[in-house]
Amino acid sequence: MGWNLTTFSERSRYRFGSIALIAASCLALAGVLIGVADWLSFLVAAPLLALLIVITYRRLRDGGFSGAWVGLMILSFGIGPTWHVSDLLTVSLGGAIIGCVPVILGWVIPSKGDARSEPQSV
Repeated sequence: MGWNLTTFSERSRYRFGSIALIAASCLALAGVLIGVADWLSFLVAAPLLALLIVITYRRLRDGGFSGAWVGLMILSFGIGPTWHVSDLLTVSLGGAIIGCVPVILGWVIPSKGDARSEPQSV
């Protein structure tokens, strides 16, 4: 049984999926604070964030937006205050907010199919 990621193109399913992926990856990274090894936290969080990027790309394309918006999720911006979680992990608050812009767009933009067409006059 394979995964069908196109189901996350729907806005309601995308909202639930993206919130779950963000929460799970944050919990995995927060595990460093309670003594989980850095590499283990990374091995758990990285695939979750990669999956978030994939479903966000599909959602933006379904909404008629450019897939280039996911670049904000991939690139790292060192803007604003930083939080040094461990020796190997640093989180930039401003960069994290910029990375959430495509996710927020995915929450609010309607699908191409949701746009109501105007009735044609005969």
